[in-house]
Amino acid sequence: MNVIGVRKRLMTLLPMLLFLACEPPVDTQRLLDQLVVSTNYDPGASFSQYTTYSMATDTIGFFSNQSPNDTLIVQSSQNNYPRPVLAKLQENLQARGFTRIDRTANPDLRINVYVVNDFNVYQQVNYPGYYYPSYYGYGYGYGGYYGGYPYVSTYSTNTGALVIEILDLRNPTADRKLKSVWNAYMGDVYSTLNLVKQSEEAIDQAFVQSPYLGR
Repeated sequence: MNVIGVRKRLMTLLPMLLFLACEPPVDTQRLLDQLVVSTNYDPGASFSQYTTYSMATDTIGFFSNQSPNDTLIVQSSQNNYPRPVLAKLQENLQARGFTRIDRTANPDLRINVYVVNDFNVYQQVNYPGYYYPSYYGYGYGYGGYYGGYPYVSTYSTNTGALVIEILDLRNPTADRKLKSVWNAYMGDVYSTLNLVKQSEEAIDQAFVQSPYLGR
């Protein structure tokens, strides 16, 4: 499986380093073909009290720092991402004893699924130069520094995380806000080589890491 669970990764880091020390360098393409899965939950939540949930089946939210306008990733003939990902999520929820119902039927939980895009551009000023060595002879030492013209390097990063969030609809806070009782972050979805397959495996891994999540 090309999905890395955060807790499992931390526990096996040392043996993995010892193993890799004896292995040839890892193909960089294989490193890209991985999603790190991080899960969090409210330790005060009693998941056995929930039975139903609501969620979309063909759209995923999209949030990006490139644009102030939030959009949706909609299932279409050109985009086959939302439906299989959401179907995999429903499969795991059903296996844990939760039933999907319409949002108008007073469900216990609401499931939010969205992709967060973080695009950043960086600039770095470089000052090239080098030292030429000293020559010692006849009691004299000569050496110095040559500085060239500074130049600016510009580079960018574009990362994305698939996020699943479970909100408690039964127990709103005093100010009527909904509390998140579980969430999972999976990324980087922009670097993986097989987006749908890796996302599905990441969702499975998120539930493996959450044995408390269920009835």
